[in-house]
Amino acid sequence: MSMISLPEPPAPHAAVVFDCDGLLVNTQGAWDRAYEALFAHYGRRLARADRHGLVGLQLVPLGHRLADLLGHPAEPHILGQQLYELVQTNLGAGHAPMPGAVDLVYALAGTRPLAVASNTPAPIVRAYLEAHFDLAAFDAIRGSDTVARPKPAPDLYLDACAAISTDPHRTIAFEDSPTGAAAALAAGLYLIAVPSSPDLHFEAHLRIPDLTAPELWDHLGVEARRSRTA
Repeated sequence: MSMISLPEPPAPHAAVVFDCDGLLVNTQGAWDRAYEALFAHYGRRLARADRHGLVGLQLVPLGHRLADLLGHPAEPHILGQQLYELVQTNLGAGHAPMPGAVDLVYALAGTRPLAVASNTPAPIVRAYLEAHFDLAAFDAIRGSDTVARPKPAPDLYLDACAAISTDPHRTIAFEDSPTGAAAALAAGLYLIAVPSSPDLHFEAHLRIPDLTAPELWDHLGVEARRSRTA
């Protein structure tokens, strides 16, 4: 992954916009089960490499990619909707907060504006978050259904920044996927990458292994982690 720079990085207490899936909440189990069920329904199996290529895609491009992988058994929008329905069926099964996510959110809450910007529809995002976080910790939650153009377009990040009244060029974004990273950079945010897989490489200003990284907490100007149960 190449590293990029800004002439004036955000201040330590700059506003923060988080992605959700794979960044704050490990939703891989619910999505994997949905993909497995969808592909089994059409008599196919999803290869690992192809699964990586689906990370971060919103409904329309996801539907087209699924159609290609499945041999076009139905219209792309139907396949995408079928997958979303399978995900919603599994919302309560096996997802958990990502390492350090709960402590970081509660350490930041009240010290600066916080928002979530996800390519997943907002109702699903809220369902994931409320299982592990107090939703009051977030000043705004935006999903793919709240903007005309989802990631990798900058709209979601621009909308989230407007919702918390912050300048995108003075705001920090957290992303785990190339699609989300492209959106954050296009919107002008300072990007911290927390790749959902070690073999994912994309541009960012800072790359960390997970949200427990001491250098991240120093970068954000918050004290050492403090345990709290969501």
